[in-house]
Formats: sequence, C-alpha cells, structure tokens
Amino acid sequence: MKLRLKNIFPILVALVFLKSCVDPYEPDISRYENVFVVDGELNNMQGPYEVRLTRSFTFEEDSGINITGAQVMIIENTGLEVTLRETREGLYCTDSSFRARIGNSYKLQITYNGEVYETEFETLKIPIPIDSIYWEYQDRGHEGVDGIQLLLDTHDPENNTHYYAWEYEETWKFVVPIQPIGRPEWKECFMYSGNYDFKIGTPIQKTGDRMERYPLLFIDEKTNKLRWRYSILVKQFTLSEQAYQFYSNLIELNENQGTLFDPVPYSLTGNVKCVTNEEKPVLGYFLVSGVSEKRIFIDNKDLPYQYQPISGFESCYSRQVTIEYELIQVPVDSVVPLVKLLPYSLSKVNKIKEIDSLRHLGISVFDIYIYTVGDCTDTTFKCGDCALPYLMSLFSLDSLEAAYALDTLAPYLECDSNGYCFCGPCDTIINCDTVAQISLSEPRCFNCTLTGDNKVPDYWVEE
Repeated sequence: MKLRLKNIFPILVALVFLKSCVDPYEPDISRYENVFVVDGELNNMQGPYEVRLTRSFTFEEDSGINITGAQVMIIENTGLEVTLRETREGLYCTDSSFRARIGNSYKLQITYNGEVYETEFETLKIPIPIDSIYWEYQDRGHEGVDGIQLLLDTHDPENNTHYYAWEYEETWKFVVPIQPIGRPEWKECFMYSGNYDFKIGTPIQKTGDRMERYPLLFIDEKTNKLRWRYSILVKQFTLSEQAYQFYSNLIELNENQGTLFDPVPYSLTGNVKCVTNEEKPVLGYFLVSGVSEKRIFIDNKDLPYQYQPISGFESCYSRQVTIEYELIQVPVDSVVPLVKLLPYSLSKVNKIKEIDSLRHLGISVFDIYIYTVGDCTDTTFKCGDCALPYLMSLFSLDSLEAAYALDTLAPYLECDSNGYCFCGPCDTIINCDTVAQISLSEPRCFNCTLTGDNKVPDYWVEE
C-alpha cells in the first residue's frame, strides 16, 4: 500500500484558515516538521512485505528524506522475530520465504538513532472473498459523461469483519491502426494502471456484514481502456476498526481543499509510537490485514452500443512519398523481382529532402517498397549499339553522320526472330521504371511499444 504523503499530512502545510471574517489563523506546524514517518503492510499473501521509512516534508517539497540504517523487525505473538533487510534507501523488506499466518498477531519494531518505535500486536484477520465484480452502463445525461460503472459485492457470513478497503490494478490491450510489414510485434500492446490509495467502506449501519453495489471505478468514453479488452484485479482488505478510522481520516484530509468551510487540519495519528520518548510524534501506519483477490475481464463486444470509447489514434494517418529508386542510395539488386512490393531497410533512406522535412514534423518512415511503374512484360527490340560503328566503317562517315543515318534507317533495321540485326545482337528495352514508395506516420501510430508493453501478461486470457 502506498500512502500519498503530500496529501496525507496537511498539518505540514502552512495553510491559512479564517478564524473570523478578518483574523487569519495559522496553525503551528513546527512540531510536525522532519517527523519520523512509517508506511508498511503485512497480510496473508505471499511476501516479501515492505516497510518504508522517511521524514515528513512540506508542501513545497516533492518527497521526504529516506531513513537509512534502521533496524526493522516484525514480531509474531509466537515469539518469531523476522528482521527486514534494507533493499534500497528507506525501503526494508522481509525474505520472500516468510509468510504471515491468519489468526496470529504481529507487531512492528524499529530501532533508529537510539529510539525505539513500536506498534501494538494486531491479529491478522481472516480474508473475506469478493462475491462479485460486475459492470453496468450509466447514462448520466446532462450531469456528466456517460460510461461504465464497475460495482462490487461482498459479505462476511460470520458477521465479524465490518470494515473493508479496496485497491485495484488495471490492464488493457490496445491495437495501433498501422502495421508495418515484418513487424507483427508492434501491433498489439498492453497498458497498466492502478489505484493504491484505499477506497474504504463499512456496512456498520446496515443489517448484516454485507457490501452491495459498492462503486469501485467509473470508466468514461474519453479513455481507450474498454476499446478492445480490459482486465481489473481487485484486492479486498479486512480492516480493524482502528485502521478503518485512520484511513477514513486520511481520505478526509486528502479531500480537504483549504477552503473557508474545511475543518482545521489536525495530526493524523497512526498506530506507531515512540516507546522511548512518548512525546515524540510519529506519523504513518503499519497495516495488518487479511487480503483476498478477484480478477475479471471485459471485452468491448459485450458492452452496449451506446458506449463508444475513443481509440486514442483518431489523429493517425499514413502518408506515401514516391521517389526514384536511385535516391534511396542502394545498388540495384538483380535478385529482387521488381514486379513485387518488397520492404527495404529503413536505414537506406538517407538525406532525402522531402523525407527529412516530414521527419522534422515528428513523422517517421515505417515502410519502404521497391516496385515498378509500367508493364515490364511489354518489351521492344532495336539493333544493338554495334550499328553505329558499323555504318561509320562501311560508308566512311563521322559519328554525327552515322547517327543521322542510323535514325533514318531505323525503321528498316529489323531484328530477326533470333534477336539479331545486320550488325549483331539486338538490344532489349523493358517499358517500365523502378521507383521507391516510402510510407510515413507518427511513430505511436505504427509502433505500440512506444507507449505500451508488447509482452502478454501471464494472467491474460483471450476469449
């Protein structure tokens, strides 16, 4: 679980709240500057488990200072002690072989700079399976954009949970509209997104321990997530009442916009205490929770016709430029049958003014074809170049006189059926030209790997 610290602790922000119509109120935040911050989680899923240690930071800063060199330990009520290793600055991880056990209790202990920080023992609750995740099309009329609402149902038949939280990871496939020959790996890719800020819910004021039609996520038509095929993995956390209250306060502070009617900010008390100095403030939370998972897939063909999401490639088009074959600076390849379209290496397009001007506009070459214009099977024959010196020798003519005579006599100098005229072999003329067709477009329109990943996820299933 990742906490968004800039929004979680607005006590660190020098906001001004109006105490009356004219008197500003500036809260004292000095006590919460450079404070020890803990962010960690332990659950029934396979580890490793992580604990992140930082110092609090002000609104003007991007991140807190990582705390390195701490001794971090998870202690089980059975007496088992698991030491976490610092894998990078401020991030401490268990070994992947350690897995927390449902029903046992755990606490976090941190030793740093002579101070000891601890949580109370908390029992790892039984994970509650998600009953179902489903969708419905919502026509919101003039109120907003139409789209697909994802909903969730869950319940605890033992009536022991009462407090829930969810986070999710999204995956969706997309297809580029242009496919270069010989590059099938550029056609289909995958995109990923996730929400790691808890969404929480409780049926505490309802009959039974049941959550129905919980609004998990709304997907409008301004994204291509549902244009082809989509999957969402939802993780459900069973929380203690203390944890639920912490995240409820966290969400309230995240939604605080600093307006006149917002409540005065307060410190967000977590479950970590400095046991060697009780006056020393500590921020953050070490969550012990049961977790269950559920994944669903949604295919575009199953959605109602009213839902028309964008592709993201509406502005894509291809442009063709035809140039003389010689300009692509490659030698004539006699083994290439010129009657076919053939892809050539893109690197052979060098210093062509028209192409370079398009490249400056962000347009790139994706295919080059060599082909012929005209009918290569339509051939004519003429007496070979031997005729000119033959006439010069026979009639004592200079080259100009012989060339004039050759033009005059050309209609009468016919090639025989064996391809010979009066002076030697005939020349063959093929009535076609060789040209190069160069195709260009925006790179994102023909290469999906520029914005996505073409490796198919292990969990991906096609219908």
